[in-house]
Amino acid sequence: MSNFAELKSEPFVRKNIISYVYNYVQNHNYVYFQNIQTGSIISKIKGILDGYDSVFSNLHHKIGSYFWWTLFPIIGLFFVNFTIGIFVLVWAILFAIVMYPMTKKLNYYSNIVGEQKHYIFGILSDNITNIFTLFAFASRNKEYKKLENTIENGFVKAQITSYKYDLKFSIFAEILYYPMFAFVFFFMLQCKKKGIVTSGDFAFILSMVTMTISFNLWKLIEGMADFMKEMGDFKSSFSIMQVPQDKIDKPNSVELKVLKGEIVFKNLQFHYDNNNEIFKNLNLKIDAFEKVGIVGSSGAGKSTLISLLLKNFAASSGDIIIDKQSIYDVTSDSIRSQISLIPQEIMLFHRTIGGNIGYATDDATIEKVIEAAKMANIHDFIESLPEKYDTLVGERGIKLSGGQRQRIAIARAILKNAPILILDEATSALDTQTEQEIQKSISAMLEVKNATVIAIAHRLSTIKHMGRIIVLENGQIVEDGAFNVLLDIQGGKFKKMWDQQVNGMIV
Repeated sequence: MSNFAELKSEPFVRKNIISYVYNYVQNHNYVYFQNIQTGSIISKIKGILDGYDSVFSNLHHKIGSYFWWTLFPIIGLFFVNFTIGIFVLVWAILFAIVMYPMTKKLNYYSNIVGEQKHYIFGILSDNITNIFTLFAFASRNKEYKKLENTIENGFVKAQITSYKYDLKFSIFAEILYYPMFAFVFFFMLQCKKKGIVTSGDFAFILSMVTMTISFNLWKLIEGMADFMKEMGDFKSSFSIMQVPQDKIDKPNSVELKVLKGEIVFKNLQFHYDNNNEIFKNLNLKIDAFEKVGIVGSSGAGKSTLISLLLKNFAASSGDIIIDKQSIYDVTSDSIRSQISLIPQEIMLFHRTIGGNIGYATDDATIEKVIEAAKMANIHDFIESLPEKYDTLVGERGIKLSGGQRQRIAIARAILKNAPILILDEATSALDTQTEQEIQKSISAMLEVKNATVIAIAHRLSTIKHMGRIIVLENGQIVEDGAFNVLLDIQGGKFKKMWDQQVNGMIV
């Protein structure tokens, strides 16, 4: 019956655990994933499933079984010798009461070991993710020694502490355990001498106490100890579910409806947790279908402005309005579904090229994927591959060059066909010739479809075709105008940046 119940329930319980935990984790805000190692997250998700299996198995096959196998023989003793029955029952209860606090301490030490384990897996994941950086800097041995040192000073020390206490636990249990044997044995000898019990009673009670009750009670305590250690590891993994979700969306948020694509940043103020203020009363209006370039030195606030628009962060005060709708009154997903983003750092799924391009929409056909690839000037390259659009790109797209990854990202954005397009250094990884080809593709895309475009650029030549340039400096708009107008401002910020890129030379 027990096995049948497991058959009917356990696969579905495990499925629900994985899906529920993953869904909870993925709905954390953007900041959470900036601060937590990916490997640690994966390790804890796996630890929750493994922890459930261990806890269930221990409760079902160890603690539960040994509890009943201890209780029923003790009840049987009452029918043979009431005094021995009372003694063994009281001793078993006191034994459990005394040992239980020690099992809680085992839980505590096991929790520390679990945290160290997840930390180690976080480091391993980080190193494997950046394996080519290790190659480039010939630092594999250095990272190996650093990992060994971390394991020895953290994970190993935590394990030694846990094992030491486990040893104390066993010694203390034996100190309580064997005197009970001695008492029962000598008590039964006295009862036999006085004729209170028969030889059969004597043999039955001793065998019951020494071989059945004591064995199962010892196994019960061992099971409790193992259970508490597993619970410690389980709790360490489960801590991922105890991090509250700091959601930006209001409970009554509605879906964003974009008809044109007008964007207004109104009295915007924002600072990160370190209180370093990025924007102070920033006001910017981008008309529907306007093509705007945003430039400025590093740290000026360009990428932060886009992150605020995408609702990755919440502004300290002020508002961001899209087509008369505050982004803080609508859901984050509905905002992002209306924006095509081509980021500077392209991260692809370990799937096929066609699957990565088609990820833009739920109804992407191969014909639409090919059309988008042609507009992004990547189709000919894909066709030259043996498996064409079925070629796997590797983890994070590692089998492709930076320029190829960016063109796939551009094709994905073209296929999404959103009313707002954001280009975040979209051609930064391309050579000059390819950059020109991609610029032509982007220009052709913009001519075919009207869209509000925001392009962030360090390379100023990439935004020549934009109708308006915004120059940011220390979170403030210092210049705003057409490319040629800004270029004519003598001593202007944009003019200086242009001269440095076009005419500047470091000798």
